[in-house]
Amino acid sequence: MRSLFALSLLVLSACGAEEPAKPVAPAEPAKPVEPAKPAEPPAPAKPAEIDPATFAAMPDDEKKATLMKIGESVYTTGGSTGLACVTCHQPTGAGLPPSFPPLAGSKDNMGDCATHAKIVINGLSGPIEVQGVKYDGVMPPQGNLTNMEIAAVITYERNSWGNDYGVCLPADVVAARG
Repeated sequence: MRSLFALSLLVLSACGAEEPAKPVAPAEPAKPVEPAKPAEPPAPAKPAEIDPATFAAMPDDEKKATLMKIGESVYTTGGSTGLACVTCHQPTGAGLPPSFPPLAGSKDNMGDCATHAKIVINGLSGPIEVQGVKYDGVMPPQGNLTNMEIAAVITYERNSWGNDYGVCLPADVVAARG
């Protein structure tokens, strides 16, 4: 048995002894990993202007659909040069008491199209009462928006969140700027 053990050691040592071990090159130092930059959110789409002649030639239901689409964009992004209405009036149109009143269910405070447009154009400050609740915030003027953007955003406000208060046209905004 001793000879078998000695023979096994001899075979094992012979297998590893034929080639000398090769030296291993030192590993290159690891390059520092730069943290990934967070992805920037895409810039909100700004509403496109519609050619007045093209808009005038649209059937009424297409005008409303166009105004609603542009209006939603103005409401959520601020349009070409305004402030986003959603910031104060919220995505649901519920507002932020006690500063910013709701737009949902507030037909009496919106008035007709020209009155509503004047609120957007000139802003609003001071105490008001909406749906039995007193509010005292400041809405900055948005008169720098185009007539189409204002008509669109007030149409959106008048027809969202359960509201059904009709369509306002750029001509209503022109009259409000009077």
